Amino acid sequence: MNHTVRHLVRNMRSRDAHGTGRGAGLRTMRQMNRLLVLNCMREEGPLARVKIADRTGLSRTTVGSIIDSLLSEGLAREGSLLHAAPAGGRRAILVHFNADAGNVLGMDIGRTHFTVVASNLAANIEARHSGPFDADLGPSICLPQLVAELRAFVERNHLSWDRMVGIGVGIPGPMDTGLSRLISPPRMPGWHGTDIRQILRRELGVPVYLDNDANMGALGESRFGAGRGVYELAYIKVGTGIGGGLVFNGQIYRGSRGSAGELGHVTIDSDGRLCDCGNRGCLEVTAGAAAIVQNARTGGYRGGAGDSARPGVREMDVAEVVSAALAGDAACRAAVRRAGEDIGVALAGLVNLVNPSLILIAGGVSHAGELLLGPIRQAITTRSLPAASSHTEVRVAELGDNAIALGAVATVIDAAFSGPSSAAGVIPEPVGTGPPVPQA
Repeated sequence: MNHTVRHLVRNMRSRDAHGTGRGAGLRTMRQMNRLLVLNCMREEGPLARVKIADRTGLSRTTVGSIIDSLLSEGLAREGSLLHAAPAGGRRAILVHFNADAGNVLGMDIGRTHFTVVASNLAANIEARHSGPFDADLGPSICLPQLVAELRAFVERNHLSWDRMVGIGVGIPGPMDTGLSRLISPPRMPGWHGTDIRQILRRELGVPVYLDNDANMGALGESRFGAGRGVYELAYIKVGTGIGGGLVFNGQIYRGSRGSAGELGHVTIDSDGRLCDCGNRGCLEVTAGAAAIVQNARTGGYRGGAGDSARPGVREMDVAEVVSAALAGDAACRAAVRRAGEDIGVALAGLVNLVNPSLILIAGGVSHAGELLLGPIRQAITTRSLPAASSHTEVRVAELGDNAIALGAVATVIDAAFSGPSSAAGVIPEPVGTGPPVPQA
């Protein structure tokens, strides 16, 4: 592991190992001052040293010493000169954060696919790969497959594990409060209780951060996509399942036990079909990919053709249904519209309860655009209070298939550049950014 990355990883691993006493307090203060300077450069740079001192409130001597250290580690670089003041004087050299000092891997693990991206320390994507994945095979087969895929990805793109700061992973299903294990995830047999984070960290030798995929997608969109500058938003992923991620005050909201956002298991029809979670009539059953395909094959209307497919209709997947709907197929349009209505009913309750200013619809079904969004908006307007819904915007997310992986990247970067924790085992958030994440 190179000198630069070693410092970042040490920061991620040792926040709560400072102990107590005067010596520990001095170490913590030095670390906080270092992060203050580093984050000033990241967020506001390039800046002259004197400007960094002014903006951080630290002495010029302290700032100079920290910057010299960052330059030697490769986390900062100098270049370009500010013009001298009219009265003369030396021209100040600008100090830049070196985003290319290390790499981060972000992974989106679905029930049938995976996507991995590599970025620099500014979350700029440098490489990307997607492939098939079968969660039904269970963790004993799937996790070694993921390890092999990550190793091959790093080698194929001429990356170095020596420069790898960490790996972020988004995975479907509710998480435990330590964000290391899935808790009874629907349609993922055998995954309950597996310590995914520990297994990946042991095999790959770098810090690993895990979270629900919709939370990662919400974070990605709030940092880099349609949610930039929005402090209250909901991210809804409509695919095989339906998941939700919530951002309040610019931070991921997980609830008291980490399972907030499970919109797919809101009851829409109490007498409806049995859901994999054990309940009946969940939103996933009425508006998930399987339901949309079934409704398209049977006519797409409530009380319609039951389980009997329309004559001559072949097996389709949800992407084909969406394409046919956009091309004008009446039954496919009706199936998409029905899904939008049910999603809108569930979201109306969310709007009444938490009043987000923005709802972003993501996942493969979102490619239907206004065919899906129109019924969602109509149901929200009809079923929620005007005071709650009148200023809530509903639109398609921007980042597409990269949202979850980029949220995973952001989680690692937040961990690398946040300060000492006041609570054991938890890395606090930088002010105004990212979610709390567990200590690796």
